[in-house]
Amino acid sequence: MKKILVVFNSRSGRQKAFSYKRIIFKRFKEEGIAFKFIYISMLPLIKDIEKYDTIVAVGGDGTVLGVLPYIVNSSRKLGIIPCGTANLFAEGLLIPSNINKALDIILSDKTSDIDIGKADNQYFSLRVGLGYDADIINGAKTGLKNKIGYLAYFLQGIISLFKLNRKTYKIKIDGREIIVNASSVIISNAGNMFKNLFTVAPKGAVDDGKLDIFILCAKNFLDFVEVFMQILFGFHHPNSKVMYAQAATVSIVVEDESLHIDGENRKLPHNLNISVLPEAVKVFVP
Repeated sequence: MKKILVVFNSRSGRQKAFSYKRIIFKRFKEEGIAFKFIYISMLPLIKDIEKYDTIVAVGGDGTVLGVLPYIVNSSRKLGIIPCGTANLFAEGLLIPSNINKALDIILSDKTSDIDIGKADNQYFSLRVGLGYDADIINGAKTGLKNKIGYLAYFLQGIISLFKLNRKTYKIKIDGREIIVNASSVIISNAGNMFKNLFTVAPKGAVDDGKLDIFILCAKNFLDFVEVFMQILFGFHHPNSKVMYAQAATVSIVVEDESLHIDGENRKLPHNLNISVLPEAVKVFVP
């Protein structure tokens, strides 16, 4: 019999996660599954985590981020029921937002081994973003996200665009050092953005054993629009305004910079070391 720990965040998806509890309870009871509900804040207090063979994250990308330390490089499987402001990881894996369809995937028991990134001691499923990307994620207000959802990021992106500036980054890509003046640097495991509208990782996949590096060198609004339109229509051509690379390890040195990891604000150490952990998580997929 399966033993499932269901981890939910009542703040995700404008309280939708809480309303999902009854549906999950009914389905798991019908299937004869042993399960337990907890809030994500209670995860560090669970002393018998080893007795659960599956952890189901009910929420957005931040909820998935919170359960990763209890899944990575273990025999436990990850199930996802998307209901956050952004559900990019789930969307990239083609996990539907409909709760019953998401439960069907978990109950089907089909899994895929996927890569996970690690930034110093922090795991991530999506990306580490610095500069403009971090300004968008960190600048979007929680209250506004609860009211208008993903549109809050779009509005913050417009606001941050008019404050676009470049900084000097010293980046080692698999040991090869480059120095660039960039307005944003993104290191991704999964590079899909804005409801899968486009990707900053044209060659990327969550099971390729590589990280994808996107370096935006735009100086101003017009430079940004040019790069954005290229990406939007799938023309990922390196030029003076944008750079792409892949690597297993990345090191970044930059002074006074904002940072996010899978949508969560983090402090930036002077030297940030990022690596990929190949096939580190078994996740339920369609």
